[in-house]
Amino acid sequence: MRNFIIILFTILLLPVITNAQKWKRNRVEYSFGIGATNFLGDLGGADQVGTNGLRDLEMQATRMGGVLGYRYQLGEDWFVRGNFNYVMVAGDDALTKEPARNRRQLSFRSHIMELSAQGEYMLVKQKSGHLYRLRGVRGKSWFRFEVYVFGGIGGIWYNPQSRNPQGDWVSLKNLNTEGQGLAGGPKDYSGFTAVIPYGIGIRRNLGGSTRQGLWAIGLELSMRKTFSDYIDDVSDVYYDGNAIRAAYGDEAAYFADPSGKNSIGYAEPQQRGDKSDKDTYMMGIISLNYKPAKRRRNLPKF
Repeated sequence: MRNFIIILFTILLLPVITNAQKWKRNRVEYSFGIGATNFLGDLGGADQVGTNGLRDLEMQATRMGGVLGYRYQLGEDWFVRGNFNYVMVAGDDALTKEPARNRRQLSFRSHIMELSAQGEYMLVKQKSGHLYRLRGVRGKSWFRFEVYVFGGIGGIWYNPQSRNPQGDWVSLKNLNTEGQGLAGGPKDYSGFTAVIPYGIGIRRNLGGSTRQGLWAIGLELSMRKTFSDYIDDVSDVYYDGNAIRAAYGDEAAYFADPSGKNSIGYAEPQQRGDKSDKDTYMMGIISLNYKPAKRRRNLPKF
């Protein structure tokens, strides 16, 4: 009787055990994605006095980005992944109707290279079942999507640029537009900073098998908290325009204050940015994901 009970429980639990181990068959996944990016910083923004977060979103500043990723499954619901992202971000005071911000006439773009490591947790799993729907045929329930959240840490390289009056793009970092290197001015910024990526994603399997490879498509929405306020080359107050011109030349003086109204003639420095609020950028990415076929071990021949 005892042996019968053991055999019965083994038969009943075998499908559960087998299903629980399926994730071990294909742990590795590669992904490629493209999508939209937007920047939340000191330039441009909504038609209001500068605010934090999504309330300051300016849709006309949306640009493009791309992602290459490697994902590895640690457990049934846990994953780790490494991403390399190319991101373009931009901001322009001409896009806002808020008088003080529009008056600055500052603008920028920046190419961002990001390398990050992230952890991922599956909130909702995609369930398998019958893919056909026939009248009178009762199949298994089938949820078509999986939902996950993620967070991590990474680093970025950035290089803010703006157009000169001739229409050429000029890198701003070495122009010291806020008086970097001068008496009372801020320190130089490096062009590198740490970032914290976090967000949510949804995926759907497209088909395939463990022998042929598995394909999936996904949509991911994410934010990047940075530890720099100079991705747009703007952070604090205007430095004296004449001093910048004497130290760094006419081009530096122009990009420090394209309007010519804010850096000369004031007893107290005028506000140029908000150094208390670090820059942020966001991404909306559509990705194509591939799990390579599981290699079959060569069995000995007799």
